[in-house]
Amino acid sequence: MMQNRTQSFWKRIQPKKINYRHYFGGGALLLLISQFITGLYMIFYYEPSLTETYLTVQFFNNETLLGAITRNIHRYGAFFLGMFVFFHLWRMYHRRDYQGGRKWNWITGVALSLLVGAFLITGSILPWEWKGYWMMEMFNNWLRSFPVVGESLYSFFMTSYTPTRNFVIHNIVLPLITFVLLEIHCLSRIKSRGFNDFLIRQFFAAVPLVIAVISLSVIYPVPTEDPQIIPFPMDGQYIPAPEWFFVTFLLPYWYYPPRDWTLYVFWIPFIFLMLVTALPYLNKRKSKKELEQMPAKRRKWMRIGYTAAGATVGGLLILALLWGSVKAPWMGCNSCHNTAMGKRMGIPPVTYKDTERNPLLLDNRWMMRHWYEPQVVW
Repeated sequence: MMQNRTQSFWKRIQPKKINYRHYFGGGALLLLISQFITGLYMIFYYEPSLTETYLTVQFFNNETLLGAITRNIHRYGAFFLGMFVFFHLWRMYHRRDYQGGRKWNWITGVALSLLVGAFLITGSILPWEWKGYWMMEMFNNWLRSFPVVGESLYSFFMTSYTPTRNFVIHNIVLPLITFVLLEIHCLSRIKSRGFNDFLIRQFFAAVPLVIAVISLSVIYPVPTEDPQIIPFPMDGQYIPAPEWFFVTFLLPYWYYPPRDWTLYVFWIPFIFLMLVTALPYLNKRKSKKELEQMPAKRRKWMRIGYTAAGATVGGLLILALLWGSVKAPWMGCNSCHNTAMGKRMGIPPVTYKDTERNPLLLDNRWMMRHWYEPQVVW
């Protein structure tokens, strides 16, 4: 009897087809659930205001039950969520999962990857310390690179931004859109097969992911308290952080002249995104008869070209992430901008929208160099 129960339990939790190509999608779903639970706990202590927000973050991190581990799991979970979504899309491309009757699965997947990016940006702004202030300014500056409507978008987001509105977008608007897209993308199919069994199998398959998130949360906790001994600004580089993805995307501001910025931070990503979204219509599944009519050599070279294109694009994106972001300072802005340096340096200024008094905020190249080399460019 006991042996039968053990076999039944193992059959229920046993991962299927487990290898490097599988479970990125399931892992991303588990991370989304984790982000929802940890974020829900933090909401009860978060107060979106210009002067009190970071104090409430410090209180939650340092004084509440399981506050520090919750915040760290949420932060590292955000990083791995971005990574898992990328590899999930990459795997789906190589397997041509967008062909046949799964085109809406692919299109909603692309849309969900954009939503993850929106979560990363708004979530990085939420603590409203100096790193969040930098993120808000650079996001608005990026909007200025849009052709035709850039200045209007910049003006709208700059004048309408408040910590409260950012909080509403991150915690209400984006989750609602995500849930709707997830229902189309995978939830309806998973529920028809047994949602509980799916989660149990995915959890046991994702044990290495759970270990990685918890280990990083314990070994490299998010710096929250204003240090008595001010650390060197570049301390802690190479430690994973969710803002890596956004910062890498902005590197053209540093390395290219202003006349090329729109090309690199808008047109190339926009055209790439349109091509990726349109793949179900550009590369339709061929029937067996159509494939048989094609020469075998041509089919072979088509497969090689398709695989090489995906490997090249994905490899370049990974190299760009490693090259541009791993050196970002983990201690970030708070290593210099903290209350030990005085009240003005402790929290972002109330005049954060006043670019006339601080025109450097409009200088994208200075903003990027100050991020990477704060001890040199200030």
